[in-house]
Amino acid sequence: MIQNNYYDTNADLLFNIDNFIDWETLIPLKEEGFKDAEEFKKTSNKDLEFAPSNTAEALENYKAVWQQTGEIAGIEVAGAAKAMDKTGLKFSNGKVTFPPDMIRLVDLFIQSGLLGYSMHRHHGGLGMNLTASSVVMELISRADSAFGIALGCFNLAEVIERYGSEKMSAEWVPKMAAGDVTGAMALTEPNYGSDLSRVMTRAEKGEDGTWRLNGTKRFITHGCGLGDRPSVILTLARSGGAGAKGLSFFLVHSSQIQVARIEEKMGLHISPTCEIVFENSKAELIGEEGLGLVRYALGMMNGARMGIAVQSLGVAQAAHAEGVKYASERVQFGATIDKLEAVKRIIDDNEAYVQAMRALVYRSCAIVDHFDGLSNKLLKEGNDERAVRKNENVVRLDKLAKLLTPTAKLFCSEYANFVAYHSLQIFGGSGYTEEYDIAKLYRDARISTIYEGTTQLQAVAAIGGIVEGLREGGFLLTHLRSEVEKLSDAEKKKALGEDIEALAQLVPIYKAHAHKEAISIDMVTAFAHVYTSLLLAEQLQIAQKKNLTDIASSKAAVFPHFHRLSRRYLAGLKVAVNSAA
Repeated sequence: MIQNNYYDTNADLLFNIDNFIDWETLIPLKEEGFKDAEEFKKTSNKDLEFAPSNTAEALENYKAVWQQTGEIAGIEVAGAAKAMDKTGLKFSNGKVTFPPDMIRLVDLFIQSGLLGYSMHRHHGGLGMNLTASSVVMELISRADSAFGIALGCFNLAEVIERYGSEKMSAEWVPKMAAGDVTGAMALTEPNYGSDLSRVMTRAEKGEDGTWRLNGTKRFITHGCGLGDRPSVILTLARSGGAGAKGLSFFLVHSSQIQVARIEEKMGLHISPTCEIVFENSKAELIGEEGLGLVRYALGMMNGARMGIAVQSLGVAQAAHAEGVKYASERVQFGATIDKLEAVKRIIDDNEAYVQAMRALVYRSCAIVDHFDGLSNKLLKEGNDERAVRKNENVVRLDKLAKLLTPTAKLFCSEYANFVAYHSLQIFGGSGYTEEYDIAKLYRDARISTIYEGTTQLQAVAAIGGIVEGLREGGFLLTHLRSEVEKLSDAEKKKALGEDIEALAQLVPIYKAHAHKEAISIDMVTAFAHVYTSLLLAEQLQIAQKKNLTDIASSKAAVFPHFHRLSRRYLAGLKVAVNSAA
């Protein structure tokens, strides 16, 4: 893997952080008026010692974390990734053995104080919102997405903070922030993957009030813990009758389960994917009985989808960088192959998609954070839950979040595979060997369109928002038109406005199509192209207005290139939607 600081050498990431993300809105919402800093003044609580007192301080703290993470990810993790992948995991007698470098690197993140990025400061975390946490995950996923998953499992503590009792949070979250305990999510079963409403693992409450679980879960990442570190497994189980309302959410310590096996996978060789068995396993109820799926599991969807979108972005960035490096060094026909038009097209396509993915990821994260932060703020101000749900801005942000998170997951995972595929092509026959890191990246990218909901399921989740939102007066059409109006370039405004109207005009034809479910993926992907073209146009305008010469030059090349790709896709969709087949 290319080794350098993945933060301060990535000009496009820095541009997004410094110029595209609306920290002035997001940080005060996350910090709840910077109450932690005020509390520190009164109590001298050491956990709050570095709590910011304003937005600038918070962003400065974030940047220190990203800088250090970029260094460790780009030097230490990237340097060990190939060897860890080759060593892989060993399974014997219910125990999983990890590569020594993996344990060393986890320890390094713990010692550096970087592990608990999404946990609250009161529990020993860094208190980052989704947008800031996603920068961390992009950096680590570029180095090794499987290692990034391992760090993400510790940060499942955020789920306990959000849905668990104060007692449960106080017991487990500090241990997870300290790296003593990791986390796992147990939703999937051998016979029920995406159809969670049919989960069969049983939860029964004894006369003493203790819950016990029986059943089997499959594809459970880090259900085995990590080395000597146990895991707390957040488990969906049936406590009542059939259907979604009979499911509850539980916390189970890994000492209470058996690991039956781990999967032998195409990629992610240092990420243990376990089959675990519950046999009268002691469990603690999280939240209210009967709300396991309808509130808690579904409530995690925004973050889960964005987690895979960010991971996909990191893998795509890595694959693109490896391809560019190889093309600039490989000599054929008397020149480096990056001078060949066919190779240059691959590089230009990949650069356009990576920048598009990044724009979509951070805009989607920001909308989720804005929705969560505003909802929380209104509730803390004494508004009742029903009034908050009906608040005009909350409704708008909720609809956008529910649309953009599956869209980002779909788009980024599919195009991470596109970028990895075409980057490998640059290497020719050597790319098909394990000599270069591109083979590992190609293998690691493949799962991204499958887990946390396949591409097909993301299309199901997103299509309703597109169909409802693009009608005249709909939330999405209103949003897109308002975004276009922010552009000062008349030509770009006209072109993007035409794209939006063309997409909207396809909706009634799509709704009447005999096989509309089959082309829903195409509708969502076309929307992603149109929306992301708009975001790249906004970025170009920002770079030009701020006289950011290098970035403006890059965006001036990327925007028209991606817009051509977008229009090509939209033209293909028109053919598909108008087809009677």
